[in-house]
Amino acid sequence: METQKRPHTGRGDRRAEILRALRAETTATAAELAEALGIHPNTVRFHLGVLESNGDVIREQVPARRPGRPELRFRIVARPSAARPDLLARILLERVASAADPDSEAEDAGRQWGTGEGTGAGGAGDAAVDGLIDTLESTGFAPVRTEDDVIDLHNCPLREFLSTHGHLVCSIHRGLMAGYLDAAQSPSTVDSLEPFSTASSCRTRLRRRTNADKP
Repeated sequence: METQKRPHTGRGDRRAEILRALRAETTATAAELAEALGIHPNTVRFHLGVLESNGDVIREQVPARRPGRPELRFRIVARPSAARPDLLARILLERVASAADPDSEAEDAGRQWGTGEGTGAGGAGDAAVDGLIDTLESTGFAPVRTEDDVIDLHNCPLREFLSTHGHLVCSIHRGLMAGYLDAAQSPSTVDSLEPFSTASSCRTRLRRRTNADKP
């Protein structure tokens, strides 16, 4: 595992990094993850504990390579996928596309889902944004918080529909993030979502909420 350097690391970012590292390696010890990410092993153990309590990772004891205690390794919990998620997404997008104002309908649909995720999430400020990043990670966006007010999304869970419903996909995702932050009572809100700001990622910019933005 090669050592990686990250530009900004909140708690949600750090756990997202650990999950990505585990996906790449299948299983790893806390020490191996710490070396790969260039952080202290105790920091890794703390976040692994949170991920384990959330049901995202599981620990396994394997025989040590040399005399001593069994080796403690971690792996991501395999979750059953929903039945035909591509079909459900297609139904949603085709229904939204037939609305009088498709973009507003798409953003409202995303906002409704994000509100459900953010309700009761707790925390404010960076804690709410960290919670949003955790949600984006668990739903397949591969987010990286590169600055306090910038989240880069390195994967699109609805990528296969970009050629036919690209603008609606982006509206759904923008609404999802805005709805989460509203429900979590974050002082930040979504300022913009820039599709393909690089060849492989989209960029979400946040800004401080004003009185006009209050839900």
